[in-house]
Amino acid sequence: MANPPFAGDITSENLYKNYKLGKNKVSRDILFIERNLDMLRPGGRMAIVLPQGRFNNSSDKYIREFIADKARILAVVGLHQNVFKPHTGTKTSVLFLQKWGGIDESGKELCPKYEDYNIFFATQSVPSKDNSGEKIYVKNTDLSYKLDLHGHKIIEHDLYNHDGLTQDGIAEAFIEFAKNENLSFWREE
Repeated sequence: MANPPFAGDITSENLYKNYKLGKNKVSRDILFIERNLDMLRPGGRMAIVLPQGRFNNSSDKYIREFIADKARILAVVGLHQNVFKPHTGTKTSVLFLQKWGGIDESGKELCPKYEDYNIFFATQSVPSKDNSGEKIYVKNTDLSYKLDLHGHKIIEHDLYNHDGLTQDGIAEAFIEFAKNENLSFWREE
């Protein structure tokens, strides 16, 4: 899992010249993508938070092609703009990948390379923070805070079902997707 810094470009040739994605000037998160993919073993999985522009700017097409050559794109989950407030209001998404190849203990390939495959897409629609960056908590009908099994306030969001106390969310939908796609890490034995 990675949450690379987005601010600032790497301009020193000594730093970016060893990267395939390195150019005259390159954003830090781009080098993180390449380095993290290099560190994954075949069949290994990765989640990385990236600025939304990486997914739709035409100038970043070479990055998307690089990623697709190295790994299967499992999912792209758009996060609410308030997730990282008050530190930044940058719109972000989490990219989930599995590096092509790898063999499990039974000899079955973990992530065989396909040219065409399904990708899970979702967008967080319930904000976990307000516009000032303060957490939003789930409340009971009497307006008291709903607490989890450990006595902590539950933050409002639609990312996952919190101990069965909130509705199913994006994570549960992804589990169904992974099972239907017969992904190696969700195979039913």
